[in-house]
Amino acid sequence: MSALHKIFPFFLAGGSCVATFLAIYKLVLFLSMPQEVKVEKVWFYNFLDNATLTHEIISTVVADLLLLTLFILPHSLMKTEAIKTFFHRRGLSTCHRTIYCLISSSTLMVLIKYWVTAPGLIIWRVDVARDTRLWWLFVLIHAFAWIIIYGGSLIMDLLEILGAKQIYHEANNLAPPLLYKAIELRRLYGHVRHPSFICITIILWVVNILTLDRLVLNVLMTLYMYLAWNPNAQDLQYHRSQFSRKKYELNLKIQI
Repeated sequence: MSALHKIFPFFLAGGSCVATFLAIYKLVLFLSMPQEVKVEKVWFYNFLDNATLTHEIISTVVADLLLLTLFILPHSLMKTEAIKTFFHRRGLSTCHRTIYCLISSSTLMVLIKYWVTAPGLIIWRVDVARDTRLWWLFVLIHAFAWIIIYGGSLIMDLLEILGAKQIYHEANNLAPPLLYKAIELRRLYGHVRHPSFICITIILWVVNILTLDRLVLNVLMTLYMYLAWNPNAQDLQYHRSQFSRKKYELNLKIQI
């Protein structure tokens, strides 16, 4: 039983990492693949003329809002002190980050799988099928944004973000990995655990077709990021000091 108790967290961490990478892969396809313009789609200001279409669109938006709630609610609740205290009292504080990522990834995949596009309704469109240069422009913008996000995740210590490092440290009688980081960085991680707010915003809004359901998704996710992350002046000062430090170190290497 003791051996199982020691091994289980590693299986949990492995499952969480696999689920997270799979969810991110599906998210890239969901958000970043340029869409084709369909003939049956109508403009936003025309849909009120069709009562059946209006009812179908409202039903679709309500269903998508429920899916967003399914993702956002546990994603937010798992970060609260009450939940962290609950895990700590049951001796599961080491697994908290892993379970958090596993639940977030699972609900994200459910959202992607069951997301419903609002029928016959677009806010704006750019027909990339007629011009391959436009298609490549959208693809390259999104690819560049995702590369920055992935690079930022590595810089921010990807294994610690996924919770695997916490389990490794616990198994080897080491202090939690966050304690090895600067106080300023720990304060930043307290409310910002995802890199590049700007790049995620670009991925959400720089699209060739914006349907009503995606408008709802983009607005809610942008507001959620802004309210949940909310970096302050101390975080900005920390970023500036780190940037100056890295710039100074780079200049020394170039001179050498």
